[in-house]
Parts: sequence; structure tokens; C-alpha cells
Amino acid sequence: MNFSTDEILRPLHEQSQQQSIARARMQFAGGDEDFTRLLGEYMLLAPSQKGKFLKRYGLSTGDTQTSQGTPMSLAVSPEMGRFLYSLALMQRPARILELGSSYGVSTLYFASALRQIGKGEIIATELDALKCKALLENLRAAGVQSWVDLREGDVFDAVGQLEGTFDMIFMDVWASLYLDLFRKIEPFLKPGSVVITDNMYTAEEEVRAFKRYLSGNPAYSSITLDFESGVELTVMI
Repeated sequence: MNFSTDEILRPLHEQSQQQSIARARMQFAGGDEDFTRLLGEYMLLAPSQKGKFLKRYGLSTGDTQTSQGTPMSLAVSPEMGRFLYSLALMQRPARILELGSSYGVSTLYFASALRQIGKGEIIATELDALKCKALLENLRAAGVQSWVDLREGDVFDAVGQLEGTFDMIFMDVWASLYLDLFRKIEPFLKPGSVVITDNMYTAEEEVRAFKRYLSGNPAYSSITLDFESGVELTVMI
């Protein structure tokens, strides 16, 4: 990773984590001591158990449409970001489609990989105008803006205007939309195309139909990776 990219990513990761903790604290009815204890228990859990743990205590993960229009970042974790970066370096994609970019944390990882490779483009989509503005500022600060074509607006509208195929697609929008959105992007897939989808653990109920669709479709090989939020890695055969 480039030094300038690291310097931009560090505070963005910290901001996202602080927002998630603050949101959970507002939702939790108990006192500070009980909340601190629960937070410690949560950090020690296996990733696949974290979504169930939050639900047990009535805490939202922020992976649903209730976060629409809020400043919540909902960024990928540093571990997942490095995975996206390494995956892009390995696959050397000519075209990446990012559905749901927020402040651009995952975008920065992808763009850093393309800069390292020396070719390729990312089409990034984001509905929130303020987040789009911040995303562009982050890209410029890291010096990777030339690798990214940002499309502001509804994700389904953005997908409806696309042509061609993509080597990699990253879906990180509201989990309840995944199945409908995946069906919209299927025409852009080709053998070997990879689709990475976030929030398999943290939005377990919302993604059930999506995962059922993948498991019943012989055109795809799909596996859930054990990152904190749960990440589905799908390859078109």
C-alpha cells in the first residue's frame, strides 16, 4: 500500500469503528459498565457469532436501510480492505464495479491495487451526495482519483446505465437488496468474474434469499469467508 493511501485510510477506519460503537451505545438500555462488558465480549467472539450477539441485545449493525441518509460510514474492516487489495492484485482486473462506496474506504483499497498494477478502472456508485463529495476528496488526497469513475445516485439506476462486463464486483449496499441487485448485474458477469458481497453475518436474515439463490445456481461457486461482517466470495464458472 502507498504511504499516502495508508494515511487517509487510518482515520477513516477509526471513524467507522467509533460511529458503530456510538450507535450501539445509544441503542443499549443498560449502563456504561454493562455496555463496556458487552463490547469486550463482542470483540472476543468468532466472526460468525457477532451478528447473533448483536441481535440478542437489540443492537443494530447498521447494515439495513435504517441507516439511509445518516453520516454512518459502515466501512469495511482493515482486514477485509487488505483482502480486497490483495485479491485485485491477484486477479489484475480491467474493470471493477463497486456498488455502495460510502466515504470510499473500499474504493481506496481497490484504487491502490490498480495503481500498483498500472492499469484498470473502478466504477463506484454512491447515493449520498455528501458522501460522494467526501469520497472524491479522499481519492484526491491519496492521489488515486484517476482510477475511479464515480456515479452518484440510486444504485439500480447506475447499474441500468452500464455496459460490458466486469472482472470484479463488490456489493456493499443494504443487505435486503442483494438478491434483486445481483440479478441486475448478472449480465455483466463472465466466466472467472468475482463478486464479493459484505454483511453475510451481520445481516443474516436479510441475505438468506440471496445465499439460497447462489447455492442453487450451477453457474456459480460461492463460499462465505470469515471476516467480521461475513463476506460471500462468488465466482462465475
